[in-house]
Amino acid sequence: MHYKKSDTVMFVGGVMQNIKKMKSELYELRYFLEQNLARRTEHLMQRIAFLESCNATLCDQLDSAQHALAALRLEEKTAEPGDHAMKLYAINTKPMLPVVIENKSVERAAA
Repeated sequence: MHYKKSDTVMFVGGVMQNIKKMKSELYELRYFLEQNLARRTEHLMQRIAFLESCNATLCDQLDSAQHALAALRLEEKTAEPGDHAMKLYAINTKPMLPVVIENKSVERAAA
């Protein structure tokens, strides 16, 4: 089979055109991937900040509960043997506020 010079030039020209088209598509895909990565990273950073805030609140509630429990245990140790009166203790006097996490309600202490 014999190729003419013009056929070879057209073939190479077509290959070059396909390479340029693919290169353009790759740049476009890279741009969209970078945009998607930036958007997801921002969303995750917001979730991290929210969860750290919730964690701090829970740590405060746990600390309050541990102090109240320690006070109850100390009072039980120092109570007189004949004293059977019931006493009520408030472990946490902060009102609870509802917090929505992805359409799930969670109770959170007010600041």
